[in-house]
Amino acid sequence: MVRFRKSEERAVLHNPLKNFDIDSQPIEYREDPLTGFTSFIRTGRAFWAGVYKTDQAVLERLIEETRGRCFFCPEKVATSTPTFPADFIPEGRLVRGEATLFPNLFAHKQYSAVIAITQKHYLRLNELSPALLMNAFKLADFYVRRAHEASGVEYAEIGGNYLYPSGASMVHPHLQVVLSHAPHSLIKVYTEKGKSYYRKHSRNFWNELVNKEKALGERYLGNFGSSEWFTPFAPMKEDEVDGVVRGKSNLLEFDDSDWEGLAQGISRVLRAYYDKGFSCFNYAIYSGPLGKKADHYLWAGVKIVSRSSVQTYPVSDTWYSSSILLDGFVVEPPEEIAKQVRPYFG
Repeated sequence: MVRFRKSEERAVLHNPLKNFDIDSQPIEYREDPLTGFTSFIRTGRAFWAGVYKTDQAVLERLIEETRGRCFFCPEKVATSTPTFPADFIPEGRLVRGEATLFPNLFAHKQYSAVIAITQKHYLRLNELSPALLMNAFKLADFYVRRAHEASGVEYAEIGGNYLYPSGASMVHPHLQVVLSHAPHSLIKVYTEKGKSYYRKHSRNFWNELVNKEKALGERYLGNFGSSEWFTPFAPMKEDEVDGVVRGKSNLLEFDDSDWEGLAQGISRVLRAYYDKGFSCFNYAIYSGPLGKKADHYLWAGVKIVSRSSVQTYPVSDTWYSSSILLDGFVVEPPEEIAKQVRPYFG
């Protein structure tokens, strides 16, 4: 059965911010109910929340300074971005609404594409609408199907980095579509643990998890069609929100309603981030092996997290414990994040 394991520690010190009075800071240890990945929730660092908010003057300067040399803007995209070979995509690039699909000039894996989501050089987080995301996702869907058709490639991922602190190399809103014959680490773990859970309980872990989150009501946010949204019990990054697509194990099983559900959920999470003063985020849509039915032990899904915002001297939210030791560290508990984000799912 799905179990939520946690325990509490306390750090005790004389705090100069409190006139050197004794400060007892609670630190909660949690384990992900499927993977066992560890997460530490340290509310004693809550004062850092203000450090992650956007400096609007710095952001506006960044937007203007990068506008003239942006390859993804409409006046340059046709002359400055690469094209696909004619035997793969005859048109070279593909366009749907404002979105444009083209190869990544510096490929991450065997198949590596970029989608410029909009013709505008920059959008605030509350302007990344479901309609804009849907156009991009439909192009991604075509690319995934074409790559699988061409070579039988099995492992696909769709991800976004927004602005430099999140790992983006371009300001212009865009996402990545990447495919390989080799799986990434997360899907390997989800596959192995999902299979193990099914063998032990004869039930799908994700269905059990969603049903339990709904019953508890502490972290569940809502659903859009087939997609179910919640904050994870043991988050790996700040403000993490997870979504799963009910009964679908890989992207080839998706139809328009599945993509629409993801577009709706991501857009609403980004509105919540914007209202908290953030400007940067990451998200990743993960998938089981393409063309293989695995819905009894794996559901495809998405993870979205906030990142340090644009500032003159940004404080990175990634340090050795998360980047090397693979611990999750967050300031706000997922139950609190759920309270903040849930109104956007109403």
